[in-house]
Amino acid sequence: RDPRARIPTMAADADTLRFEPWQSAVDPGFWAELARRKLDNAGLSEDPWLITALYAPAQNAVVSSPCQLDARAFGAGAESQLAARARDVAASGRLEMPGTLVNVNTLERFRAFDRGTLMSNAAKRLVKYIRSGRADDDAALLTPFIALTYADLKKWSFYYWFAFPALKLDVPAKVISRGPLAEHVELGAVADEISRGCEATLRRDAGDPARTWWIVDNASGECEPPSIASVRTRDFSTWTLAFVDPCASEAHPGWALRNVLSWLAVRTRETETAGVTAGAGAAGAPRRVRVLAVRKSAGRVCPRASPVFECVLPVVTDANLENPTGVGWEVNAKGRPGPRLANLGSSMDPARLASQAVDLNLKLMRWRLLPQLRVAEVASTRCLLLGAGTLGCAVARCLLGWGVRGVTFVDGGDVSFSNPVRQSLFEFEDCLGGGKPKAEAAANALRRIFPGVDAEGVRMTIPMPGHPVPDADVAQVLDDVSRLEDLIDAHDCVYLLTDTRESRWLPTLMCAAKGKLLINAALGFDSYLVMRHGGGLRASECRTGETIDECGGGAFAGRLGCYFCNDVVAPGDSMTDRTLDQQCTVTRPGLAPIAGALAVEMMVAATHSRVGDDPTRTPAHTHESFASSRSESTHSDDGTTALGIVPHQIRGGVFDLSQRLFAAPAFDRCVACSDAVVEAFSRRDERDGFLRRAFDDPAYLESATGLAAMKEEVDDAAWLGEDSDGDDF
Repeated sequence: RDPRARIPTMAADADTLRFEPWQSAVDPGFWAELARRKLDNAGLSEDPWLITALYAPAQNAVVSSPCQLDARAFGAGAESQLAARARDVAASGRLEMPGTLVNVNTLERFRAFDRGTLMSNAAKRLVKYIRSGRADDDAALLTPFIALTYADLKKWSFYYWFAFPALKLDVPAKVISRGPLAEHVELGAVADEISRGCEATLRRDAGDPARTWWIVDNASGECEPPSIASVRTRDFSTWTLAFVDPCASEAHPGWALRNVLSWLAVRTRETETAGVTAGAGAAGAPRRVRVLAVRKSAGRVCPRASPVFECVLPVVTDANLENPTGVGWEVNAKGRPGPRLANLGSSMDPARLASQAVDLNLKLMRWRLLPQLRVAEVASTRCLLLGAGTLGCAVARCLLGWGVRGVTFVDGGDVSFSNPVRQSLFEFEDCLGGGKPKAEAAANALRRIFPGVDAEGVRMTIPMPGHPVPDADVAQVLDDVSRLEDLIDAHDCVYLLTDTRESRWLPTLMCAAKGKLLINAALGFDSYLVMRHGGGLRASECRTGETIDECGGGAFAGRLGCYFCNDVVAPGDSMTDRTLDQQCTVTRPGLAPIAGALAVEMMVAATHSRVGDDPTRTPAHTHESFASSRSESTHSDDGTTALGIVPHQIRGGVFDLSQRLFAAPAFDRCVACSDAVVEAFSRRDERDGFLRRAFDDPAYLESATGLAAMKEEVDDAAWLGEDSDGDDF
């Protein structure tokens, strides 16, 4: 080497050593994860969270490396993911910074938060870590940070203020000289060896404490792990303290050095107090230490980019240790102390923003009002809506409100000019050109309202009893049966919202056979019916009228009756030879929203059933049984769910604004859910013939279920009971 190499500049009088403050760089993924944890886990709690940031040596001559946070800062994930992250951290030469996140509930609290106490407590922790020796073994404790945040999840705006606590000592560190490692009068001769050793040190395991700072032997250039024993016994002039420096400034080291020098000052002070001289010089005199700020260029530690600072350690007083003061609040974009704002609402994909907003109201319910709410379970429920008319539109809109993401409409009609004013998913344009298919138009409207919904429209006519099938149409009708069955299999809940009684028969039969939750909604002129029927158990497998009285609830727990269980007549053709008012659904306009909302609320409540995982088995309360369970039961299991009771039938009207709850068992001769028809439908080799006979002649269903025989027995009993002794005149 050229012996005339430039000697580092010597200051006539030592200047105060200044440190370049940290800069935070927060990835949007961090805010997304914070929002998720706030909604799903923390709720109203303001308890601190432990998080981890990353930083790296400066790689650029102009731009310093920031304190980086992303979604992984929370340390969550599978063990394999965490291990992969640790390997990535080590391979990239980055280091971890332990931090504390305090997320408050209101913007006013964020603005008025006692930051002084927060910083004071952080300074006390630093002193505790240094004096107890914990920082000897874990140097990362000397680079802590605090994140004070407020998340406005309605606007997706995040207010934050970072602090990087450092001890403020009465007599700060001084700098005597500074210059590149490659040109240092003493270390320049071994600069390449030092660079290689520093590079190897940076690639140690992510948890190795030697990666934050280490010792360099001045003579050989070898790097050694940090050791308090070396600090206490070795002459300071024989070694150099090397640390990972994210700062790019030639004149100043980064903030990370500040606490390291404080640690060194405290530990050497304790050594001298114990009567042992640390390094060279008289006891009590300020200690000089050489510091190497390790930086990179072109991806490797560079001796020309890494400056060496000849420093004088700060002086630590008793007051500094007994009542420590901390500094380090980050400045904002204007260069003044103050918070920053991350407005993700303006940059997020609108569809994703809408999806987050849909879930917001539901997750807020869990904070105070309903911690048991199963938001994810409700959202994942796939719903099949048979009928896209007045009721179908009302049900679909309410499902969106509950966050349901999967909705399929089935309807064979087209949008007419009378529809838009009563059916909320349709508009005038949908009626033009003969009208768009209802199912498709409803699905498109749902996606316009909320792009995150998986909505599908299927144009199909449901085969019905009493509607004979011509030979030429048999293949098409049986194909419709198969399509309907596939749709029911692919969904979790079926809503029956069709206009005619007979169109409800086949879906009712299929859901009975498959144990699928089915909810009926039907309208009269000024009355409505909302009901569910049970599944999974055959009528012969439970005791008719069974209740859970033994638990004090009084709710009906047997298999519930279906839409047809109260009838003694099979469904027939109700669409032929009808007047205009009979062809249209003539109801008071307010009924559909009421019935649609009740149908959805019934499904959501059933989803929260306590009886296993089968919502069709939820006990059915009436007003009377529920009142009895409230007053008499001493048991927690009274047949209710987290959202309240799940009735069997809700019958109401707007004429007298009344509403009644009913519960009735399944009828063992029902034409839609009894054992006889379910078994006939389930026998694949005979099913087509069974359905064909049911479609062609509804009386066949009465014969197959024993309903016709029962009616004959009743007629005979009535005849036998007549008085035939003679005339009274």
